[in-house]
Amino acid sequence: MDDNDANALRLTHLFTGPPALVWAVWTRPELIRSWFGSSHGFRAHDIAVDLRPGGNWSLRNVNGAITEHVSGTCHEVIPDQRLTFSSHFNEFDVHSVISVRFAPEGQGTRMRFLQTGLPDEETWRGHQSGWLSSFAILEDLLLRLHGIGTVYPTLPPAKHSAVAQDLAEARRRHDQATAAPAP
Repeated sequence: MDDNDANALRLTHLFTGPPALVWAVWTRPELIRSWFGSSHGFRAHDIAVDLRPGGNWSLRNVNGAITEHVSGTCHEVIPDQRLTFSSHFNEFDVHSVISVRFAPEGQGTRMRFLQTGLPDEETWRGHQSGWLSSFAILEDLLLRLHGIGTVYPTLPPAKHSAVAQDLAEARRRHDQATAAPAP
């Protein structure tokens, strides 16, 4: 297939959290591990990211005895705004280019995702399913980093955001005010 709309995967998602936080989960190995490639029971391991134009990235995606290797090169790195990188999915010999744009929207971040170079409709469908699943897990991770909800028990300890701290304090005051007096 030639690069055209038939093999270009376009997705948008509104994530909880500012662009700097969404950028961090896309670029920091300890956070990438929690969501990237996490569809169908896989988990990312051995993540390496040289976050600069021309820098390489790689990871192993593991599900039991199955291991997949994904790697590429960063092409465009504009912190909190845009990340463009090549991706080589070794086991299926799929070469693609992924561009992710981040823009503030309300109190969240609108992510616009584009992956080109998918060779056929079956590969397109498989990547769409995998990315949508991964983005759902990424959203859970962002909520956890805000101190809300849970995702995987192996995530770094939650650091409560100011909003989460305000909510916790409001709950504490409410519970204290509505508690029945001791007999």
